[in-house]
Amino acid sequence: MIRRFVSSAALVLVAATATAQGDTRGQARSQTFIDPLMASIIGRVTSAETGAPLRGAEIRATSERGVSRFARTDAEGRYVVRDLPSGNFTVHVSKTGFVPLYFGQRRPFEKRTTIPLANVVVRRAGAITGRIVDRTGEPVMGARVQALRRTMVQGQRGLQTVGVSDVTDDTGAYRVYALPPGDYYLLVVPRPAVRGRAVREAVPSLATPMFYPGTANRDEAQRISVEASGEGHADMQLVDVRASSVSGLVITSSGAPAVGAMLTLRSRSWEVGGGMAPEAAAMQALQLRDDAGADGSFNIEGVPPGTYTLVAQTRLPTPLLLDPATLRAGNSPLMEIETASMPVTVDGDVGGVTLTTARGGVLEVEFVRAEGVTRQLPASARFAVRMTDTSEMGTLSPMGGGRVMLDLTRPARLDVEELPEEWAVKAILVDNQDVIDTPIQIKSGTAKARVVLTDRVTDVTGSVAQAAFADNGPLPAATVIAFADDDRKWTYPSRYIKTARTDAAGTFRMRGLPPDETYRFVAVDYLEDGEETDPDFLARLRERASRLSLSEGERKAIDLRLIQR
Repeated sequence: MIRRFVSSAALVLVAATATAQGDTRGQARSQTFIDPLMASIIGRVTSAETGAPLRGAEIRATSERGVSRFARTDAEGRYVVRDLPSGNFTVHVSKTGFVPLYFGQRRPFEKRTTIPLANVVVRRAGAITGRIVDRTGEPVMGARVQALRRTMVQGQRGLQTVGVSDVTDDTGAYRVYALPPGDYYLLVVPRPAVRGRAVREAVPSLATPMFYPGTANRDEAQRISVEASGEGHADMQLVDVRASSVSGLVITSSGAPAVGAMLTLRSRSWEVGGGMAPEAAAMQALQLRDDAGADGSFNIEGVPPGTYTLVAQTRLPTPLLLDPATLRAGNSPLMEIETASMPVTVDGDVGGVTLTTARGGVLEVEFVRAEGVTRQLPASARFAVRMTDTSEMGTLSPMGGGRVMLDLTRPARLDVEELPEEWAVKAILVDNQDVIDTPIQIKSGTAKARVVLTDRVTDVTGSVAQAAFADNGPLPAATVIAFADDDRKWTYPSRYIKTARTDAAGTFRMRGLPPDETYRFVAVDYLEDGEETDPDFLARLRERASRLSLSEGERKAIDLRLIQR
């Protein structure tokens, strides 16, 4: 069995460079192809407080392609994750009562990056306890209690579930545990009520969530501090909050009622699932739904106060395919999708909303080289279309080009992902207009996009000064953030914001920042995942950062001093 010791957050298992099977001495032989299921990850888990090995910790290795393997530590805290194919892996470790971590993290919410580690060190977690009572002082039984922390997800501020949630018992008591040190919001969701409409059977609805110390408005909520291995206390009395409704009408592009259209009211105020488990999907928004009736009307009930995006989607048969031969053959006609969306602020009932759906457009994509570029276009790159109001995205390989059928009735951003470092996007031209940094909409018809790629990329190298650290020992890893001096370019996603990690010598390299721009560079000892997309965070760093201007293909060096947070 070929084995590799864990050394980074993104584990790279490359069969072509592995030692040959059966070489238990660890000495390199000639580079030989290894069967793709012949690699293992070996490591050890210890307690940060005592240094003692932890038995029974759960280890999960997950690849970027969705391959997942599971293992547990033995009495010495050691583990082996076997039968791994080649690829990039993240490794997650968790144990009841301790703060979960990914390899490469020194703190729970730090950006997952490549950091050399011999072992994983985890810290004992804290908790929040208390009782939930109703407006008369009686215990509230069966309410779900969650601890939330502020975070940035896909460029939007939201609240993420942390730790292990709890359900109140018959005395109204709860205990939310496995919390890293920090400040938390407490969210209480009472037991769901039941609602129904005459046109369908009753279904459970989400009860109005309440934040500590007893408000439905997130902006009025107070945070609770939890220290390492400590316990916060928060008693809470629920108050009567009138749930609101959002109602209106959906019509199609032809002016007819959009019968059966699906309405979704989506908020990013808090997460209703997920957490820190490695299996958790991306942060999900609170979503309430309804279906339009025969006259196109809808009524979404039980809506908490907040700001939402209302999305309508309807499916219409394509007339050209409704021919007798198709129907006789038993084939289903192709359904054409029409959509519409609009922002909605809820602070009481909202009525009279009208949504008019429209057909999605067709985007024809062509990939071209910039003037003077002779190299073949990179096969790994992917053309991406990302909706600005959701996480929906479509991709297309640049080598094939072609037509992309997408719902572009809503604003969307065009980008190219997975570009090698030596390549960059110079322009994305839609009908001869550069939209590389501008959302677009195509409500019908066909638009043409020309993606211009260049290999004349900017290249910045630098170091973090030794004097920035408290001693002259090995340099701790730091994160270097580069962001445009112009805060109008701090939108998400932004080509003008990049991060890089320093190596053991305190040096870093950053390639591909857009040229003809002035940037701010800063080095920090700790960066939470997604924090670099927070405009408020960048604004606080701007005056402490160093300035650097870059032109096309330019190479520059810069020295930075560490900011310890």
